Amino acid sequence: MRKFFHYAGNIAVMFLAFVIYTLLEEFYFYPQLIHLRYHIPNQAFVTAVLTILVMGFLFWLYKKELREVNYWGFNKEPHWDAKRLGIAVIGFFLIFFLGAITLTLVNRGGHDVSSNQAALNQLADRNTGLFKIMVGFVGPFCEEIIFRGMFFNTFFTKATRFNKWIGILACGFLFAYVHDPMITKYIVVYWVLGCVLSWVYLTTKDLRYSMITHMAYNCIGLF
Repeated sequence: MRKFFHYAGNIAVMFLAFVIYTLLEEFYFYPQLIHLRYHIPNQAFVTAVLTILVMGFLFWLYKKELREVNYWGFNKEPHWDAKRLGIAVIGFFLIFFLGAITLTLVNRGGHDVSSNQAALNQLADRNTGLFKIMVGFVGPFCEEIIFRGMFFNTFFTKATRFNKWIGILACGFLFAYVHDPMITKYIVVYWVLGCVLSWVYLTTKDLRYSMITHMAYNCIGLF
């Protein structure tokens, strides 16, 4: 019964974190609509404050879960070292080249993009710098907490080789499904990206490094 409440509670926290994150996205992706709907004064300031609160709250939830179960030894000090930074760099090159190869294979010479990417392209065309802040920084920060940190705090919690690789595949698929819920051919691309990010997290045992990999990859498409 205790295990049931552990899983149920953590899944509920993941869902809550995802809902909060998607609500924050509205302020970045649809600022004009937010202004028309709520008439918020000093909207840029309010967005900045909300961002700090949401990011801080999600990271607090993540660390709270780690205090309950942490067989992997996640988030232990010291947080920074050259070896793990190198793993994050390797992860960036893996995610870049494997993503490009997988996209080429599923496209078979075509030039179409996933519905998720098409929506992001439309938002980028009519948006301000807020879009770049969300995609390049806030999004990767929140998504790594939810899809890597909270996921492995709930599932595959025992530090075994089997759990590592099955967990990487499962976590990668969840990441892919959220980005391509219609399960098109592009879900394979997102699956590869999610698996690489999961590998970086489990290898470094620190979310900061998968965040760096994720942010660096997202920023390629922005500049």
